[in-house]
Amino acid sequence: MFLLYRMLATYLALLRFIWYPMPVLKAVLVPNLVEYHSYSMKRYAQELTQSLLNLNVPGWEYESLTCHHVELIPKLIPGTLGTQTADRLGRFVRYPLLAKKTKGDVFQIFDHSHAHLINYLPADKTVITCHDIIPFLAIKGKLDLPVNRITRKSFPQILKNMERARAIVSVSASTKLNLLEHSNIKEDRIHVIHSGINNHFTENPPDGISKEEERQEIRSRHSIPSHAHVLMHVGRTGHYKNTPALIRLLKAMRERPDLDDQVWLLRVGLPLDSEVEALIDKLGVRERIVQAGSLATDSDLAAYYRAADVFVFPSLWEGFGWPPLEAMACGTPVVTSNTSSLPEVVGPGGTMVSPTDDDQLADTVAAILGNLSQQETMKRYGIEWSKNFTWERCAQKTLDLYKTLT
Repeated sequence: MFLLYRMLATYLALLRFIWYPMPVLKAVLVPNLVEYHSYSMKRYAQELTQSLLNLNVPGWEYESLTCHHVELIPKLIPGTLGTQTADRLGRFVRYPLLAKKTKGDVFQIFDHSHAHLINYLPADKTVITCHDIIPFLAIKGKLDLPVNRITRKSFPQILKNMERARAIVSVSASTKLNLLEHSNIKEDRIHVIHSGINNHFTENPPDGISKEEERQEIRSRHSIPSHAHVLMHVGRTGHYKNTPALIRLLKAMRERPDLDDQVWLLRVGLPLDSEVEALIDKLGVRERIVQAGSLATDSDLAAYYRAADVFVFPSLWEGFGWPPLEAMACGTPVVTSNTSSLPEVVGPGGTMVSPTDDDQLADTVAAILGNLSQQETMKRYGIEWSKNFTWERCAQKTLDLYKTLT
């Protein structure tokens, strides 16, 4: 009799599933303008979107609400003025109209700089990702960084827009603390979800070539001697990246007799600004700096990480900080700052110093270059620690947050 009841219950449950299928919930994902210049924001949107799709959770579907510039404007107004006008019209006219017409069960604005879009979305269903509030910290004098007039006016409004959201995703606990101190967002509405790194950043090169072969190929490409000590940096030219400290570090390394004047700086990213270029000439280190520019793929970037002896990242402040984490995943020893989110992201996998103490930075880097055993230990710890940061984990925690809002 019991077995009969069980079979009947199963049959009724099956009928219910057939006649009343599981409802489908839609998450609308709101990245930046397609042409927006921020590489890191573009990466966050692409990686998280794809990882949410890869989870393939029944009952959920996703729409990416992408928006372009107003393309006609640059044709009518050539040059920078036309591009900037198109950007503003796209951001503040076309994107809001698009957002207003979009239907969904939950919305996520992937970058706080587009937080104004919450005015055109249901605020009680909207999540905003906050990557950092560096401009606001500079406005308040917490960071010694230049702030232009537009940012002084716009960033406080960004915070006010974020305060309207149902939930905030903070990419680090450090950024969460900044929000708690400088906004009216309650703690229980701020959820720390670390970003991830993708599978291109690994210790071993692809395609069966050896790490040493890859290393020598890259060094040869840039005319760096095979026996040289190579310091590497990846980054933009913003003041908070503290690029002058790298130039002073290179000068200090060249003056150390134990390193035989064989230290090079390999830099990936946008061209340096005029202030840093002047410092390079003043210190006489130009012939030891290789500027590789922006690389086409993550696989290319991973190869450069593996070609370096030490990755140096002396930023004054970071909301998260991908490059040190990527370098560690590639097995490269990392020296970074002991400020903001960097201790949280790097953990036991790297070495941290004060970004404003040139002597400490130089002594730390020199000690690592001169100690193969320490390099191997840092390599092992870095690879292991970097495994904690995956896009799959980021996507799962993000979806778990969505579920609490529906």
